[in-house]
Amino acid sequence: MSQHPKIPGHFVMDHQNGLLLPPELQADPKESMSEKAFIERSLAENRFWLRIMKEHAYFLGQGFNRKDKQLIAEANKFIHYFDHHLKKSHSIPENAASIRKLNEESIELTRAFRNFKRNVLLLIINCKISGFNLPLLVDHVAREAEYFVRTLRKFNKGILDSIQDAIIQENVFWLKIMMEHSRFMSHLLDPSERNLVKKAAEFGDNFEVLLNQARDVESMLSHKKPAYPIIGKLNKESENATMELLEFKKAGLDMIKACQIKHIIDPLLADHVVREAEHFLYLVSVLEKRLRLRRNEECDEHM
Repeated sequence: MSQHPKIPGHFVMDHQNGLLLPPELQADPKESMSEKAFIERSLAENRFWLRIMKEHAYFLGQGFNRKDKQLIAEANKFIHYFDHHLKKSHSIPENAASIRKLNEESIELTRAFRNFKRNVLLLIINCKISGFNLPLLVDHVAREAEYFVRTLRKFNKGILDSIQDAIIQENVFWLKIMMEHSRFMSHLLDPSERNLVKKAAEFGDNFEVLLNQARDVESMLSHKKPAYPIIGKLNKESENATMELLEFKKAGLDMIKACQIKHIIDPLLADHVVREAEHFLYLVSVLEKRLRLRRNEECDEHM
């Protein structure tokens, strides 16, 4: 049977031309977790996020209108659930089977709490309830619950994203969190604290720039061939900015405790955002270590 002649100007794919193939084919694969890493990272994430979720329930409850007794009661239930599960995470046997079960239980509980947050947000946006929970703050804490669930699901599958994708994803998530922390602080300080309000707003603007840069890198390099120098720079800039913000948060917490500034910030909330910045820096260090190892492996492969 004779082949049809090529139509002039008609494109025919040349599979030998590397420039026409999907660049995703050159991406690093996902990495498997060792049992030791699975246990250590799972416990670290659970012990951090379960406390954070418990405090989210408290903050939401404090922000509801006093007449919304059902919502307050639901928030109080989550305080109890997360407190119980947090205590369990500190006493559980440190073996893979026990940790995997802990992760599954954390996922189930946090998914329910995520749904509660999202439904509360819709009630606020549609003017069904009033109170002092800012819509963006409720969205903020819902995203954190979703992040916690995604993280544990990956761990239970025994996988880690490639180092390039992990750095991109973690930075896009956490830079937005740090940006919003800065802007929440500027809104909760008394307007007469002009220097602090201005400084908090500046941090918000700086993190917005870093977030947009990270999103540009995400568009260019997510699931693509590694560009480790670019990724390393992204991680380092985030680390430097977050260290500066952490010092500002710590100073603010000390001033709140000493009653030196005018504000409407719960001291627990001030401490809460300090711990979240510290956790981001912990993750940056974990990612930096993985990046160094991967770059060393790449050098060995080319020797």
